[in-house]
Amino acid sequence: MSAWTCTLSSPSPLQHSFTQNPATSETPSSAQWIDTLRSQVRLNCFKEAIFTYIRMNVEGIRPDNFVFPAVLKAATGLQDLNLGKQIHGSVVKFGYDTSSVTVSNSLIHLFGRCGGSIHDVYKVFDRITERDQVSWNSLINALCKFDKWELALEAFRLMGLDGFEASSFTLVSMALACSNLPRTDGLRIGKQVHGYSLRIDDRRTYTNNALMSMYAKLGRVDDSRAVFELFADRDIVSWNTIISSFSQNDRFREALDNFGVMIREEIKPDRVTISSVVPACSHLALLDVGKQIHCYVLKNDDLIGNSFVDSSLVDMYCNCQQVENGRRVFDSALKRSIGIWNAMLAGYTQNGFFKEALMLFTEMMEFSGLSPNPTTVASVLPACVHCEAFSLKEVIHGMVAVFDGGLKFGRQCCVQGVA
Repeated sequence: MSAWTCTLSSPSPLQHSFTQNPATSETPSSAQWIDTLRSQVRLNCFKEAIFTYIRMNVEGIRPDNFVFPAVLKAATGLQDLNLGKQIHGSVVKFGYDTSSVTVSNSLIHLFGRCGGSIHDVYKVFDRITERDQVSWNSLINALCKFDKWELALEAFRLMGLDGFEASSFTLVSMALACSNLPRTDGLRIGKQVHGYSLRIDDRRTYTNNALMSMYAKLGRVDDSRAVFELFADRDIVSWNTIISSFSQNDRFREALDNFGVMIREEIKPDRVTISSVVPACSHLALLDVGKQIHCYVLKNDDLIGNSFVDSSLVDMYCNCQQVENGRRVFDSALKRSIGIWNAMLAGYTQNGFFKEALMLFTEMMEFSGLSPNPTTVASVLPACVHCEAFSLKEVIHGMVAVFDGGLKFGRQCCVQGVA
């Protein structure tokens, strides 16, 4: 971990708290080091926490089952897998991989969050001699991070056989796993998860939010709405989930109606709300409503410059044949993600501005530093057909061939007379 010693900034006030006092020649005790480290982690001062951990080792302070969970959380917060593996080596060296369930749980969480392997996760989990509920939840959560939905469900079954009841954290992971299964299986198992939550009387907001999202992703928007209407402690995530559920399932009027109720209940919209409700204005051709939402965005600093919000506004204006307004939003965007480029390209093409689409595509290729994706190609390909002088047709043809499913898309365009 020596690399960290040269990348850290100057010590924070917390670090100064354990520096030796020349007047008294007192050296901080082990407890003071640990308190400093844990305080830094609680304040999300992760680099400072790693600095403290290194200093502890230099001073000969042996890390224990209080130090390792804190420093592993710091490594997780920094998304530094290599650092986490070095700390794991120390965990094994001092025997805490088998003697402390808290340390092991922290390791599982690190590997799940920082891109470790399933092998890493199972290796730690299998060495835990006395697992607790957190151990199982950490395993299930890690498997979900790896998109191993069936394995997560199997771990849930084994958790029950091991005598542990699911918590809200378990149910949230299970709802996520079910939402990523084939629709029939996901709905069947998802209803069982929902029934389980009712049996243990779990009324927590984030559990209900997860169930709402699960039903929506499985195409059961009315079931999502039923969950929404049955609990009172709704938060911004609850409202965003129900609005996006309607919007993503082409029930745009209901999305707008719920947005109106949300405003009347004085729930402040965030970027997810705006990104979900603006497409409803677009599909219903409600330009005036869309402009009102745009005005709201311009009055809120935390929404200005958000790439998702900007992309949805560009799309809305272009779908309402207000291409110039869409371009103004594009030009004023503080950060241009691939999404906003695609929205503007599609807006030009759909409105017959083929030359402008190709000029924008050329600008994107030369100056944005972004790589086109299949959506980009799908947006610009029709413009190529209408501009015979465009010199990059072979480049775009190559992109179509490279992207998964691109050739199929190209043949469909030919059949439909687009290419």
